[in-house]
Amino acid sequence: MLPPGNMPRVRCATQGLGRTPPWDPRVSRKVRDVVALRHQEVPILRRNVFIGVGLLLVGLVAGIGIAPVVRATTQPAFSESFPLLQEIYQTITQNYYTPVDNSKLVQGAINGMTGALNDPYTVYYTPSEYQQFTQQVNGQYAGIGAELDQVAQGVEVMTVFPGTPAAKAGVQTGDIFIKVNGKSTSGWSADAVANAVRGDAGTKVTIEFQRMTRDYTVTLTRALITIPTATAKMLPHGIGLITLSQFSQNAASAFQSALQRLQQYHPKAYILDMRNNPGGYVDQAVGIAQDIIPQGKVATLVGKNYPAQAYSSQSGKSLGVPLVVLVNGGTASAAEILSAAIVQNHEGRLMGTQTFGKGIAQQVMPMQDGGYLKITIAQWMTPNGSNIEHKGITPSYIVTGSQAPLAAAQASLGGLTSMQATVSVGSRWLTAAGQQDPLGHAPVLQGGQLYLSETAIEQATGALVNYVQNAKTFELTLGKDTLVLPLGSTRGTLDGRSLRVTPAQEISGAPMIPLQDLEQSFHVKSLSLGNGSYRLTTTY
Repeated sequence: MLPPGNMPRVRCATQGLGRTPPWDPRVSRKVRDVVALRHQEVPILRRNVFIGVGLLLVGLVAGIGIAPVVRATTQPAFSESFPLLQEIYQTITQNYYTPVDNSKLVQGAINGMTGALNDPYTVYYTPSEYQQFTQQVNGQYAGIGAELDQVAQGVEVMTVFPGTPAAKAGVQTGDIFIKVNGKSTSGWSADAVANAVRGDAGTKVTIEFQRMTRDYTVTLTRALITIPTATAKMLPHGIGLITLSQFSQNAASAFQSALQRLQQYHPKAYILDMRNNPGGYVDQAVGIAQDIIPQGKVATLVGKNYPAQAYSSQSGKSLGVPLVVLVNGGTASAAEILSAAIVQNHEGRLMGTQTFGKGIAQQVMPMQDGGYLKITIAQWMTPNGSNIEHKGITPSYIVTGSQAPLAAAQASLGGLTSMQATVSVGSRWLTAAGQQDPLGHAPVLQGGQLYLSETAIEQATGALVNYVQNAKTFELTLGKDTLVLPLGSTRGTLDGRSLRVTPAQEISGAPMIPLQDLEQSFHVKSLSLGNGSYRLTTTY
């Protein structure tokens, strides 16, 4: 691993959410989820929000810290326009009909300048905001210990971290927020709910949740939550699993510790899970690459006033066994740097869905008032010289859902070859690989056929579903195969070849897909368990 002193501390980070790439694997839900950001509105689906002090870490990428400050040596033409800015400032302060807070005017001017860049990653932090930002980056949150998700029903709990206030109070995955401190959360974004729930450690928050058909209320005492950077686990058939949640300041050492714990079992293969990893420090991504890539480029950063700097690995070390890296639309920047380096150096393959697409880097610069300006200073290139900004990285094997990607990765490495899921007619819950997941629309039995919503298909089989609303057409991708189903048509295509299908239909206002089409196109088999329940087995 390179010592920290070998490279400047550079980050690509965002306060709020980053911009989604033009082609977003989550577009199948774009018609029902739009999140208002500080700078713009973009469709965001199944993004995760940590309830803690600080910022939302979606699209957060590549390194923070105080690097050698790069400042322009020549004065721009701003000095010619400054008298106008000063004149407007003085006119407002002297003539506005009520007293004016001068500091707010200055803050507004700063926000105006950064906002004019149309770059959500360039932002000014006050000293207190910067403190919260650094805490968030390094995996510390003052809150209840839950991760949120925006779904059709509202804002739900996606993950409850063990040992946290939420876990101790019995909060579960799939619980829907109804009220926070007596205020209805109807129509709120995940951002708004997270902001309402966060607070100082030791303070209390009262939350009303909906769980299936009943509501319940809990009062929680907020606490400082520390999310583990890396975890290790041995899976059946000799496969080692490392889950890397973010690239915090200790990410490289945490990865090495996880790797050492697994190496004593002599794994025959590894899975590196970087789904929903928002990124972090560049040097930590390069440090982790030293244990995977024996020799080769990792990334190159290039900017106007930032001298081109190439990062590489000459460690001579590799895992020595096959590696699969799991990614999705929440895999961003530093996680994308490592993913691209692994693939383009032929040290592993990617499985999952299109990554976030963040190919620019930020540097944090101290200002004279004690605040900090986080500013985009460079773009970074993958080993083959491409930039992924707004594009992301496409895995070689497409698979989605919460459980299916891990099952598919194990299958590709000679482990378990299939995943089982159970769905029930009329139930908005599904069990996949032993885990419960909520569904937007319950399965429907009509004309002797079982129809499933896009969410049910994704969670039960791992097939990525994109419903093109204006064309009224489903596009389903699993692995390397793509099935196209025009709504109401008996003709579809599989990898461009025409085939006869059972028509997809709109049922109770929701477009639904017949299970029979999945069975004839993908490796999906169903078994009726009686009482309207079905077991689906998908082979990868």
